Amino acid sequence: SSGINAEYGPADFVYLAAETTPDSLTTGILETIERMDRGEVMTVGEMHERVTAMYSWSDVTRRTEQVYRECSKPKQPLTSRLDLQWSRAPVAGTLYYICYAISYLIFVITSWLQPEHTIEVVPCRYEDGIVEKGRPNRLGR
Repeated sequence: SSGINAEYGPADFVYLAAETTPDSLTTGILETIERMDRGEVMTVGEMHERVTAMYSWSDVTRRTEQVYRECSKPKQPLTSRLDLQWSRAPVAGTLYYICYAISYLIFVITSWLQPEHTIEVVPCRYEDGIVEKGRPNRLGR
């Protein structure tokens, strides 16, 4: 067993031992060198071709956009969230109120020091795989 999780990559990409002890790594390296000499190990080019076939940037982009859309959905009003925290645990709720007040104070100070209209806007946005031009950045791109 290579000890690799299929979620992270194919098991036949791993040639070393599952254990990370010096002896098992040394044995794994020596066995891999012998397998390379016999032509039993994939070349870097063959691995690249397999990885290229396994992953799609458009799919990665689509899934990333889904996460951002989910995170940007409107949430319940702040007062409802604070009341919920208070009702679940008065002590923790009090700490939550204090942490929120400090965070809000930091937000107000930061907004005053660096107003939103002075922050550079991303030059383009992606919707359904189509690139739409946005406002240019400071460099005019």
